[in-house]
Amino acid sequence: MKIAHIVRQFHPSIGGLEDFVFNLATEQLASGHSVSVFTLNSDFQNDEKLSPREPYKGIEIRRYPWFFSKRYPICFMAMATLNGYDIVHIHAIDYFVDYLSLCKRIGILKPTTILSTHGGFFHTKRNALLKHYYFKTITKFSTAAMDAVICCSENDHRLFRKLNGNTHQINNGVKLKKFGEPLPVPGKTQDMIYFGRFSQNKCIPWLIDAYAGIRNPAGKLKIIGRSKTGNVQVLKKMIQQLDCADRVELILDVSDEVILHHISSAKYTISASEYEGFGLSIVELMSYGLVPFLSSKPPSFREFVGESRCGMLFDYEREKFEEQYQQLVRNWSPDLAHRARKYSDRFSWQSVAKSIESIYQASMNPTTGIQADSIDTNP
Repeated sequence: MKIAHIVRQFHPSIGGLEDFVFNLATEQLASGHSVSVFTLNSDFQNDEKLSPREPYKGIEIRRYPWFFSKRYPICFMAMATLNGYDIVHIHAIDYFVDYLSLCKRIGILKPTTILSTHGGFFHTKRNALLKHYYFKTITKFSTAAMDAVICCSENDHRLFRKLNGNTHQINNGVKLKKFGEPLPVPGKTQDMIYFGRFSQNKCIPWLIDAYAGIRNPAGKLKIIGRSKTGNVQVLKKMIQQLDCADRVELILDVSDEVILHHISSAKYTISASEYEGFGLSIVELMSYGLVPFLSSKPPSFREFVGESRCGMLFDYEREKFEEQYQQLVRNWSPDLAHRARKYSDRFSWQSVAKSIESIYQASMNPTTGIQADSIDTNP
């Protein structure tokens, strides 16, 4: 098959969505398919202008100019080029869904068109009423034109199955041990690792404040990420004002080798995120045996803790947070680390890519297709 992935940002941009598309494309290449990525011609993280075309590890990248807003970038693509593909796979709910669904409805986009939801656009409460209105009108109209919809979580599946009759839940694939094999460390610390973006929904300021308030914490909170993914000056100022540099460490723009060193010596992964489409980085760190300590709000976080039978959930209450932290530290054991590693195995990319390919095939041949909701990569 010739497969075109449509995504707002891709290499050299760094993030969960970029990782998802790259890893899926890599598995599809290994299966003998031809794969291209259609994306925008600038990196949102540093506003660098990028070349129109670039080969990257076997993937053909095509980049297009855009205008308006980074939240809703408007971009026009050549339908003649897209019509040379068998599958057009759109990632995330943004302009591209609306634009390409309209092209499909009026008959100028011909290939089988697949949508992956990746959490929709409810990551924050900002403009909540507008988002709900948009979802019930424009998104409903756009999603209905897709040949199939793939949801990465139960929460997404519950929302989007109302909009399209051919909707499936396939949990995200995860590149296990993405930073390499764990380093031999003489003795693990009680450190907790947050790894990811510094966007508003991650609630990093709340996490810093809550951790700084713990009396005699057993280890450090290490916050690891890229400085261009959020306002790191706010975080630095908080750490200084709370005088908690001895217990909260901000680790920015470091190599994979340095990240691996911190992961290898820690026991826990932590996130205070109030909304997640999935939570890719949590499973990535669980593959190293890090036990999760997670906000109870995202449904996927509740699944991670409940299904793995390790770790704990916490609420946004300072006193309870400290109690739950102390309980987590008291109860750590090598068996819990083993459970975290074992749980991460179910998200292998090979399995996820096969499930997605079966949806491609069924959508191209609907008379012999699979039943909606019948695919789920959870065992």
